Amino acid sequence: MSTMSVNVSLFATGLAGIALAVRFLIWPLANVTIPRRVETLSSVASQRPDVHPDSFVAKVTGHDPFRVSRRPSPIAYDLLRLAQPATPPAPKPLLSLVGVVWDRGNDPTALVEGLPGVDGPRPMRLGETVGGLHMKSIKVDRVVITGLDTTWTLAVREPWR
Repeated sequence: MSTMSVNVSLFATGLAGIALAVRFLIWPLANVTIPRRVETLSSVASQRPDVHPDSFVAKVTGHDPFRVSRRPSPIAYDLLRLAQPATPPAPKPLLSLVGVVWDRGNDPTALVEGLPGVDGPRPMRLGETVGGLHMKSIKVDRVVITGLDTTWTLAVREPWR
């Protein structure tokens, strides 16, 4: 493209923009009509419907304006229930890894202590779930247990250290 053709196209684009701006300033986009004047106040007052306050209250409470569905809540508001303290979540168990039976990695077993609902240490294999806790992985010196919104990485307990 030559410099002359670029200048001509820029000039034509600018001219079209100016013409469009003039069109928006001079001519309205929509026809505007002035509404006719109301003759008397008495004719307006006579056209007003008779409003009963009871019907208005029923209409507002029947179609709750603060809900998306415009329906009242299916659960009644109960102040006494809100005054009761919420039940605290159950405490997380204190887990410890007593030992790992490695068996050359073919079928490892971990001896875990502190599992919920189990007294004393309990053997767990890979993929097993006990008391809502899932054995994710077993390594030579550590295990990974998930559950109850927590992930535990337990190392082998060494009492001599």
